[in-house]
Amino acid sequence: MKKYHHLYGPVPSRRLGRSLGIDLVPHKICTYDCIYCQIGKTTEKTLARKAYVPVNEILEEVGRFLQEETSSTDVLSLAGSGEPTLHSQIRSVIEGIKAITSIPVAVITNGSLLYEEEVRQDLL
Repeated sequence: MKKYHHLYGPVPSRRLGRSLGIDLVPHKICTYDCIYCQIGKTTEKTLARKAYVPVNEILEEVGRFLQEETSSTDVLSLAGSGEPTLHSQIRSVIEGIKAITSIPVAVITNGSLLYEEEVRQDLL
């Protein structure tokens, strides 16, 4: 049984150090279907933002990871298996993480939804 459903790593990142990945959307739900995507073919291409994963589940897992794991983590990355800005409550996720740790939060996005004012505000 997997210990965490929404977390992976930490993995080494050339730019960010040891990065704990946080999945905010199910596998391969994205705004694009890029041929070069390391995850593979997009299974659901969409622009619809919604709460794909409950915020409390994500924050509970992050909190548990930070208490249980002894390895150092340099950054918490909202990235993973799909486009993180598709999660309509990404602001609540970011604020919740910042409330429980001082580890920096990075959002790895393809930028396709940054034309929306709400998305830009969510990321500030």
